[in-house]
Amino acid sequence: MTTVATAVEMEDTATAALSPAEVVKAVYALTDGDKTALMKIARVYAMKTPYGHEDLLQEAICRVLSGARAWPRGLSAVPFLVGVVRSIASEWKTEPLGAAADAIDPRTGEAGAIASIDVGKIVALFSDDPVAQTIVVGMMEGARGQELMRLSGLSRTDYESKRTKIRRRIEKLSQ
Repeated sequence: MTTVATAVEMEDTATAALSPAEVVKAVYALTDGDKTALMKIARVYAMKTPYGHEDLLQEAICRVLSGARAWPRGLSAVPFLVGVVRSIASEWKTEPLGAAADAIDPRTGEAGAIASIDVGKIVALFSDDPVAQTIVVGMMEGARGQELMRLSGLSRTDYESKRTKIRRRIEKLSQ
């Protein structure tokens, strides 16, 4: 027996998710209380990943705004975003735990600054210095010490000077 979809059924299917404009409006309508609750929940889920809670929540909102995650009509903001955060945390949990932690030398204090700044901004920050840019990209890919020095082609003294320059620019950007 075949069924014919009625106009109402087709309209329900077409409007099962919020439109991009409705998504933007809903995100902007989040109250301070909603944002605080989402941050606290993201903090809990982030403990299972190598990333911070701000990164987790930002990724969730980016995916929703980009349309990568459809927002079902009738579902309020907080429960929906919590589901997206949980899903991303589960996805990120499968990544090797040491990969993100080893990307930057924690003794220099760069890890905290880099985690809070967009990676693209950091790379662009060194557009005037291709050698420093190579070192930064190498750091982000997990290279360390001798490998970075070899990658940059610098002597030990020049390499250390370049690392100091990188650290200072990143610190300045994060302030």
